Amino acid sequence: MNTRERLELSLRHCEKIRHELLFSYGWISSELIDEQWVRNLEQDEMKKERVSAFCARFGKFQDYLSDKVIRLWLEAVGEHVGTALENYSVAERAGILEIPSEQMVEIRSIRNRLAHEYIENTREFTADINAVIRITPMLFATLDKLVNHYRAVMTKQKPLLN
Repeated sequence: MNTRERLELSLRHCEKIRHELLFSYGWISSELIDEQWVRNLEQDEMKKERVSAFCARFGKFQDYLSDKVIRLWLEAVGEHVGTALENYSVAERAGILEIPSEQMVEIRSIRNRLAHEYIENTREFTADINAVIRITPMLFATLDKLVNHYRAVMTKQKPLLN
């Protein structure tokens, strides 16, 4: 399978992950999340499960976009694939990123905290959840821009995402 085929397959897969994340994002983005809301999670197993699903889906989307899609996009457009920050910088210069490249590295730290740490500090958890809620639409827009850039640069043929 060549780079273009791998990228197209990865874009389709990323779109499926986005669809799952959109489901969780829909409900959590309508919540007013403050420290009391986070403390109340201990008494609401269903809501705690939904928060966990949102965090997992966000992590999966962020990982796949950063570690797979952006790297394959760089290969497909003939750019050097480097460290995550270098890759983000190239994407930022190309107008793909909705978030500054340095902030993309911080997003990974937030994602790691949400995925691997239990709620110990309600203030930090509240800040992290709210940051992820704000960031999610920007990551969606980044994927859309990447697809549009790839279409414009690499092909005038069929759409990549079916």
